[in-house]
Amino acid sequence: MPKYFGTDGVRGVAGVDVTPELAFRLGRAAGRAFRPRRALLARDTRLSGPALEAACAAGLAEAGCHVALAGVLPSPAVSHLVRTGEFQLGSVISASHNPPQDNGLKFYDPQGLKLSPQEEERLEALLDGAPPGGQLGQVGPWPEAEERYRDFLRRAARGLSLSGVKVAVDCAHGATARVGPQVFEALGARLAVIGGEPDGSRINATGATALEPLQALVRAEGADLGVAFDGDGDRALFVDSQGQVVEGDRLMAALAPRLRELGELSTPAVVFTVLGGMGPERYLAQHGFRVVRVPVGDRHVSWAMREEGIELGGEPSGHIVFGRFAPTGDGLLTALLTLQALHRLEMDLCQLVAPVPVYPQVRADLRVRDRAAAMEDARVQRAIAEAQALVEPGGRLLVRPSGTQPLIRIMAEGEDEPRLRQAVELLQTALAPHRA
Repeated sequence: MPKYFGTDGVRGVAGVDVTPELAFRLGRAAGRAFRPRRALLARDTRLSGPALEAACAAGLAEAGCHVALAGVLPSPAVSHLVRTGEFQLGSVISASHNPPQDNGLKFYDPQGLKLSPQEEERLEALLDGAPPGGQLGQVGPWPEAEERYRDFLRRAARGLSLSGVKVAVDCAHGATARVGPQVFEALGARLAVIGGEPDGSRINATGATALEPLQALVRAEGADLGVAFDGDGDRALFVDSQGQVVEGDRLMAALAPRLRELGELSTPAVVFTVLGGMGPERYLAQHGFRVVRVPVGDRHVSWAMREEGIELGGEPSGHIVFGRFAPTGDGLLTALLTLQALHRLEMDLCQLVAPVPVYPQVRADLRVRDRAAAMEDARVQRAIAEAQALVEPGGRLLVRPSGTQPLIRIMAEGEDEPRLRQAVELLQTALAPHRA
């Protein structure tokens, strides 16, 4: 298994876990492992981003790769732009939804896909080596990156007009802060924006991981809906006109049968991660759809979609992959295609998702010192078995170490909420000795 890579790239506290030295070594190793002629490099707004960007670019250049700097840009833009054939590798300096003090790196292959574990291992095996002496690659700005990404979004949402639609937008002070409002305004939307200042010291203070400000904004402004992005723009979570959150799995379940009726989906199947809810899955089954479950992480969603020939998949967190347009989660694309579907169906978001049932869920995220040690503890394993018995029959329990943060995540779902709470409390007690 890779040492540095987690669920979505390399992440940690900037300057402690993720240093310029590590960024340099990762860039150089990527250059050696994949031998790209040109690489595209972007970042989010974090204060540590420029230093890590410079280090990664230098590492790629030492391996002989020419590096185009896109500046602050959503990570899915890099996934799209590497697929044009002008680049053989993409890289993003970002820790996605993590807090401001964190940062990280992720890489995209020429198909716009995140690296597989095997490719990550191949890269890590070259971290400590150095390329033979040779000509350095050139490093320079690529200012047209943002406009090229906007063009892609316009083509994907061709024919969409948002004239008369009021949209509340939360850009989380991150990578969508500039391009997001521009795209909506160009389509005629009336906007109410928060998190619109590109400020890395406040990245993710609002946005997809902190939805209360957007809910309040939707209600205060009388918006038709709200959409929140995370720090690097690969997630979109929606709030309906009543201020209620619509998670990604519920949105996909509501959209899938409608999109199939409109001829936008050729296969009656959707890819969910293990976090996808029971209600959306049962709703899809009632409409003749198959649900394929994969581990957490939108790269697992993308791979399963390709292997199974499925065109829609994603996570409750708002990573949604529309396979006809992109191989990875893209918050702005998700927002535009959802608005386009609502326009074609002559529905609002409340009407669209109303038929999809939601079962009670009880969740807890526990910060621990050592995720592996906590999960291997015999007391914790016994507690998991006891908690599983509490939620059955008909319910489900998920206990997993986060792949991006030092957390154990617990989720219990079913029809009997008191028993779900009892199950989660049992696990919290068992994990208490491991708390950080």
